[in-house]
Amino acid sequence: MRRAVDTTRLPPPAVPLAFLLAAPWFGVAAGGVVAWHGAAVFASRWSAPALAAVHLVTLGFLTMTMAGSLLQMVPAVAGLPLRGTYRLAVWSCPLLGAGAALLAAAFLSGHALLFALAGAVLLAAFGALLACLLPSLWQRTRAAAATAHIAGGMRAAVAALLACVVAGLLLAGWLAGGPAVPVLPLVDTHAALGLAGWVVPLVMAVSFQVIPMFQATDPFPPLAARALVPLVLLALAGWIAGRWLDAPWRAVPALAGAALVTAYAGLAASLLLRRERTRTAAGTPYWLLSLAALAGAAWLFAWPGGAADVLVGACFLAGCAMSAVNGMLYRIVPFLVWHHLRARLPPHVPAPKFAELIAPSRLRTQCRWHAAAVAALLAACAVPSLASAAGLLLAVACLRLGLDLAAPVLRHRHSLAP
Repeated sequence: MRRAVDTTRLPPPAVPLAFLLAAPWFGVAAGGVVAWHGAAVFASRWSAPALAAVHLVTLGFLTMTMAGSLLQMVPAVAGLPLRGTYRLAVWSCPLLGAGAALLAAAFLSGHALLFALAGAVLLAAFGALLACLLPSLWQRTRAAAATAHIAGGMRAAVAALLACVVAGLLLAGWLAGGPAVPVLPLVDTHAALGLAGWVVPLVMAVSFQVIPMFQATDPFPPLAARALVPLVLLALAGWIAGRWLDAPWRAVPALAGAALVTAYAGLAASLLLRRERTRTAAGTPYWLLSLAALAGAAWLFAWPGGAADVLVGACFLAGCAMSAVNGMLYRIVPFLVWHHLRARLPPHVPAPKFAELIAPSRLRTQCRWHAAAVAALLAACAVPSLASAAGLLLAVACLRLGLDLAAPVLRHRHSLAP
């Protein structure tokens, strides 16, 4: 059974839209870093340009989008009203953006002071965001019982984000000249928590609602919706434990995790491809690209003697995470605009149709640009001379995304004003 979205508890539109409209421009910045530094980005995951580009994507593009989405989906999808004040979360948007920019600049320059400033700003950003999300997610209401699997996935993702932030702040402190830390296992743990603990469970949990809602598919089987996220997190915990113990058996939870996300990807793809209507929907190519890249990245990482870290990162970040976020942004932003216009316009003034806010043709065009960028980034892992072209394609794709999302908001900004 599909569950209706509760739109009575949504925060003012400016709260999530601030995050969602800012996110694409960090993708433009990441593409610019890749284009400017070229082959150096793909030389090693430890190269300064690679670290700068990765954090512009993970902090600026992905976390900005996911934070904005959570602020509307916690009350609307999980049925959990925002506790405390959402105004505190509003401050996390500019702080998160400033922290991402400072951290990228710190990696590119190597200045210890910039690492210290970035750490302080990001601590304030995540403190403000989590002060809103944690009390909201860990409350108990009657509505939460019907959406336990979605709320549970959100809780797990936010808990992983908290652990990821702690690990990242320890590393930033060390780079700023602070106390020594076990760098190699801590970096791997930080990356695992951020990607497999924060991004994957949240995308999975949200997709259980948004794929049937926006792509008009059948619902996910209840057992899969309830079991997949906890099992993926269990595999992640096993891999992290094995990494700290430097145990060869950590390949086992890695392979188990790859099998689980492949099962999720296959199930979601089968729902998307089952009917002609869903196969031809404008957002379906984003999801299919994301699902294929998710399974590919998982097996590239887990397979014994697997692929280089740079290839895994490009496949996961650009192919999986950015594809899913692109597709969801094209649905979530128009939905927010449409919903608030319908509620605020005078009765005699009809709200614009959903498809009129962002034409489906614009989704398809941007999807082609994004897919070309993903293909070029993957190719650049083998042929580094393609790196600058790949960066330009990524920047153009994100630029189109940013302009497409801003258009309906600017067009109706007076009606959306509080």
